[in-house]
Parts: sequence; structure tokens; C-alpha cells
Amino acid sequence: MPVLLEFPGDDAEVRAGRTARTAAREQAAALMTALAPMTRVARLDVPVELAGIRVSRTPIGPVSLIQWRGLDYCQTATAKTTDGVPEGISLAVRPTGRWSLSQAGIIRSSETNDFLSVVDVTQAMRVELDADTTLWQMFFSAEQLGLSVDDIRAAAKVIEHSPLRQLTASHVLQLSSADAEVLPPEALRGIGRATIELVRAMLISAVHPEERGGSEVSGDALRYTLKNYIQRHLRDPGLSPAAVASAHHISVRHLYDVWKEEPVTVARWIGQQRLEGARDDMANARLLHKSIAAIGREWGFPGPAHFARRFREAYGMSPREWREASAARRR
Repeated sequence: MPVLLEFPGDDAEVRAGRTARTAAREQAAALMTALAPMTRVARLDVPVELAGIRVSRTPIGPVSLIQWRGLDYCQTATAKTTDGVPEGISLAVRPTGRWSLSQAGIIRSSETNDFLSVVDVTQAMRVELDADTTLWQMFFSAEQLGLSVDDIRAAAKVIEHSPLRQLTASHVLQLSSADAEVLPPEALRGIGRATIELVRAMLISAVHPEERGGSEVSGDALRYTLKNYIQRHLRDPGLSPAAVASAHHISVRHLYDVWKEEPVTVARWIGQQRLEGARDDMANARLLHKSIAAIGREWGFPGPAHFARRFREAYGMSPREWREASAARRR
């Protein structure tokens, strides 16, 4: 786990006294601002002996896990500091220590056993915690989650209602014990994607059905979510309307009802997106070592004949003709 800030608190630092503590405070404040630029440090105290201060970050594919320990601070965000910040959430797990969080008129704290919290990074907030608090934190963009800012805000207000809250917290804590340095990049990407899906499911499950009009999210927001999910799973040969509906805990009939505003059916849209992905790969000079059949399989087409037929129907030429034409244009 790469260490961003650490003070072991040896005798030399203790003897240095105020100078060492001032330097530690300045470094910690700069790091906090860099990691969460939409916030401001309102108060930051470090232990007299500087022992136990540690901030680390572990990249896990498309996301990162940050661990904080040994700092006593208050951090705030206002409408001014969050202006223009990309939509998303900060998810925090705090199994020990004392802390409090205030956002959108809701206060959560260690006293009410709110071990997991979700912050909408586009809204004002205030968080305080003591030096005995160990914090694991992850940031997720709205685009990664496939949710609108309205969906995120609705879920953040009632996150304690999610039946997946404990599972998500346990998952985040277990991530901290994984040795990311020995895992291959593809494994880390898989873990990162799985983490995004779990957090997304937690947010969706937090909102009661009566508060979301009978579905996880409504109208355009749900259609956006469905498209985002499909785009991320186009290479999965098992991707189908039924699989998409199941992943979002809705019926196939409801899926079709949400999709009815689109010009083509969901199955046809999946096919179109796969064809576009395969077409781009065949035009990519760095993928010339891959056969046309292999590219077709990677994009979910069961066999070369099926792939060739669908490709010709869509683009008026065979996959081989397209690849040759792409090569000629490069020359």
C-alpha cells in the first residue's frame, strides 16, 4: 500500500517539539487538500509525539482506497468550494474512534453506530474526527456508478436503510488487507469493477420503493444507468435484456417499458454497440495480431459466420473488407 504521509514518532521528532508538529500539520493539510480539493481544512491537530500518523493510497483498477490514521481534524465544504466539482460520492468506513458528519441537514456520527457514510461531493458538508479514528475512504464518480446526481443525493440521505451497507463496509475493509502489489493489473481491474457494482447496488437499495416510484431509479435516470451498465459489459457473452434486468433488480417487462423512448430495442442496441466496438478494434493498428474471429468473440458474437453476417448488414461490407480499407487509409 503506497504511503503518502507517515510520521513514526521516534525520539528525535519528539525532541524537535513544536517545529516537527508544525511541519507535520502543514504536510497533512496539503495532502488533505490535494485528495479532496472541494474541501477546506478548518482544524487540524497532530499528536504531540507524532506517533501513528499515516496516510496511504492503494490503486485498485479504476478506483483507489485511501487510509487515514492518527489525525484530529475538521474538514468542510461549501457551495462555493464545491462549485464545478464532478458529480460523485465519497464513501467512508470508520470502524473505530469518534467522528461526526453533517450534510443536507442530516447528522451522522460514531455515537449512532454509522460506521459507513456516503457524502455527495457536490454539496456542502462538515466532518470531524479524532486521532483515534481509523478511516478508509473511496471516491466514485457518478459516471462510474451509472447514477444521476439526484439518485446519489436520494441514497446518501437514507444510506442506513440499505441492506448492503454491512457487506459494503466489510468489502472495503478487506480491500485494505489485499496485497495489490502482487496482483496482476487485470485482477485489480476486476476487483475495482466489482467494488463499483457493489457500491452502486448499495446506493440503489437504500431508497425505499415507495420513494422511487416503484423502481430503483426513475425515467431518464434509470435508462442512463442501464446504458452505462451495458457499455461496461458489452464483452460479456451472457449480456442480454434478461441479464441487464436481473442486474438491476427489475423485471424484463419494466426494462422494456423504460427503454420504449429509445429508437431501437435494448437487444438491438446491445448488438449495435458490440459491432461498433469490434469495428474500432479491427481499425486499430495495434490489434493487427488479433484475428477477425477472435475480435468477434471478444465482443460477444458466438461465431465468425454470425459476426460477418451482422457486420455486413450494419456496414455494407465484410469485416475483412473493413480491416483492409482501414489499413489502406493509414497508409
